[in-house]
Amino acid sequence: MRELVILGSSSIVTPPNPSSSSTPHHHSSKSKTKPSFRSNLLPSSSKPIPTLHSRSPLLSTTRLDLARRKSLLNYYLDLASKLVEDGRLNDFAIIAESVIASGVEVSHFVDGLNVMALAKGISKNLSEGNVESVVEVLRRVEKLGIPPLKLFDGVAMELLRAEFVRIVNCLDLEQFVVLMEALAGFSFCIKELMEPPQFIEICIHKRNPEMAVRYACLFPHEGILFCSIIKKFGKKGDLEAALAAYEASKQHSDVPNMYVYRAVIDVCGLCGDYMKSRYIYEDILNQKVIPNTYVFNSLMNVNAHDLGYTLHVYKNMQNLGVTADIASYNILLKACSFAGRVDLAQDVYKEVKQLESAGQLKLDDFTYCTIIKIFADAKLWQMALKIKEDMLSSGVNPNKFTWSSLISACANVGLVEQAIKLFEEMHLAGCEPNSQCCNILLHACVEAFQYDRAFRLFQTWKGSEVQDIFNADNNASAITISSVEHAQSHDIITVPNIASNSHHLGFIKNFPFMPSSTTYNILMKACGSDYHRAKALMDEMKTVGLSPNHISWSILIDICGSSGNVEGALKILKNMRGVAVEPDVVAYTTAIKVCVENKNLKLAFSLFAEMKRYQIKPNLVTYDTLLKARTRCGSLKEVQQCLAIYQDMRKAGYAGTYNEVSVAIAM
Repeated sequence: MRELVILGSSSIVTPPNPSSSSTPHHHSSKSKTKPSFRSNLLPSSSKPIPTLHSRSPLLSTTRLDLARRKSLLNYYLDLASKLVEDGRLNDFAIIAESVIASGVEVSHFVDGLNVMALAKGISKNLSEGNVESVVEVLRRVEKLGIPPLKLFDGVAMELLRAEFVRIVNCLDLEQFVVLMEALAGFSFCIKELMEPPQFIEICIHKRNPEMAVRYACLFPHEGILFCSIIKKFGKKGDLEAALAAYEASKQHSDVPNMYVYRAVIDVCGLCGDYMKSRYIYEDILNQKVIPNTYVFNSLMNVNAHDLGYTLHVYKNMQNLGVTADIASYNILLKACSFAGRVDLAQDVYKEVKQLESAGQLKLDDFTYCTIIKIFADAKLWQMALKIKEDMLSSGVNPNKFTWSSLISACANVGLVEQAIKLFEEMHLAGCEPNSQCCNILLHACVEAFQYDRAFRLFQTWKGSEVQDIFNADNNASAITISSVEHAQSHDIITVPNIASNSHHLGFIKNFPFMPSSTTYNILMKACGSDYHRAKALMDEMKTVGLSPNHISWSILIDICGSSGNVEGALKILKNMRGVAVEPDVVAYTTAIKVCVENKNLKLAFSLFAEMKRYQIKPNLVTYDTLLKARTRCGSLKEVQQCLAIYQDMRKAGYAGTYNEVSVAIAM
């Protein structure tokens, strides 16, 4: 068996021999020794490592008995443990290499090490930033046949985990990943040291897609992690980092990953860059990869606002032999809805129904809801109701969104009675209305000038949960007066009094939906010129935890101005800033309209100038409202102001509703 020789200084010292009291042997000048490690491998401040005479082999089975060999092994194990505990990892590696080279079994050496001391030494080096030293020593140990994982027990792993947490908290992400890559190569279960989602979240926060992807590559399910990284960057609105993660994932993947393709396309839509999704699609095709159905669906969904491109993708999908599923057809219907193409939507719906008859597809509630919405928006309420019958005959129950579209289809054409009937059917079908359904119904009543019905419905829904701020006996009369002030008599649609039409209200029983700002805005519109009633509704919004929005304030300005109180309307506009709500173009336009209607053109032009100072861009309604005042222009200055506004409108890109002849006449 080979002997162990370690030279740490010019003198040679033999370890103590428990079996002999004799002094150590001295060197003979003619004696030969094996090649030794240079002493400069040790730190200059370190104490020299005790050494052995070459004629006293450490573990010679011919000259030392079993007890002496065990004693010598324990001595060097103790020495190695102390060295590593002091952070002298290189010296520890020298001891390990020498002992094992002398013939000691690897298992004996590993079993005798103090793993706590080893963990402390590694943690000490990591805390000092000596990651490369730690990794290098573990590599050297592995070459000796010692699995690095064998050097760590449970307590040691806890120390290692704590050190990794410290490194991450210091945001040294690259150091962490380098160390994790090395430990993964040594068969460490790195997931136990830090869960992937935890580290990925930190990378997302620091906008470091490269480190996130490198870390994800250490796990067998890296494709899922790639998707998670891309989506998380997308939710942060960081498309650049998401695309960087996508490109990095391609470098680490040998085969196309449809999940990643779909994730990055979805993120393009989430971040509002639909053109980038098209470039990615072209890149996929250039790689001679055929996207699957889900990738095509994501691409069409992101580009659904562009019906032409969506149809182009759908045709490519067919040409490549990729089968469309029900989601594909739902997206086509969605694109038709955006484009207002009722005719094309009907063709798609007909095709889907044929596929369903052939047993190839099954229509879902989204299909029916979308086609109903298309008909509702086009005011084709009878066709919408026909789809509802198809839906029920197919065994698909309408959800609350479908019911909302159906109610809207009738509300859009002023069929309040039919809308209320659908609302009742919805309740009887066990589908609890949400605020959207109720808002649609209220809006239908307001549009039909049935203000008393709108308020009574709202009070019934509200029940006893919110204190009634209005006197029930005065409701009908107050609203009726407001109704007359708000509309011409020939515009009012007469309907039976809701009190006598009790079967419409009997089914309503304190629905637990939460009124929204839209709910109160609709009711405020029903107040006509009753400013105090509208103001009370705005106050009630605050009591139920809602904040009046720009629309609420604009309605209040309009109501105040409709009673001739121009000063009060402008005061409301000013008060908006006092509650941290900056007036927008709608609020200013409403105030300008109040001034024009009350023949205060000077004040209207002043508000227009104020908008410009606050850098609020006028819209077409703003310009149109001011130009309507041209017939009331009494002075040359006012005529010139109208002409200047018209020219400003043209520069803003609006064609306007008045031609040059009209402006010339105004001059």
